[in-house]
Amino acid sequence: MQSTQVVSSIPGRTRFKLPVHHRNQENMAQIASDIEKQSGIYSVEYNHQTGSILVHHDTQQELDDIKDIMKDLGVVFADITGAAELIPLDEKSEQGLDLSNALYDLNKRIVEATNGIIDLRLVLPLGIAGLGVYQLLTFGLQLEIIPWYVLIYFAIDSFIKLNSQPAAVAE
Repeated sequence: MQSTQVVSSIPGRTRFKLPVHHRNQENMAQIASDIEKQSGIYSVEYNHQTGSILVHHDTQQELDDIKDIMKDLGVVFADITGAAELIPLDEKSEQGLDLSNALYDLNKRIVEATNGIIDLRLVLPLGIAGLGVYQLLTFGLQLEIIPWYVLIYFAIDSFIKLNSQPAAVAE
């Protein structure tokens, strides 16, 4: 498995195990330093030979908060989507998992910030539509290049595809 795992977590203390490709002195020192700068973190110990990071934190701080801090630093956890546990990963697959996890985390933060009103399924099409409207207002119709209406089409198409519910399968 090529993703970070939570080895143990009790109030005030959490231990993580990083994958082999993160286990070098410089990388782990940087991750430990960045974690230690966060509020609610008292100290961070690490062992680059075993890939272990021990975080001493405020007892009120949740495991998810610490994992969010580490995800912001580029550390990938297998248990976000579960994909890493099902598929043997090569380097390209890990990069895809990194992108997938980053998008999942971004969507989760948008949903939390807006109390569930907005998510990436709305933000992405609106962004594309906004770009189309901007291009229309700035450059006019310009039918000889990739025109504004293509962007608006993609905005509508992506909105429909991202928000359509799959048909129920009859048993």
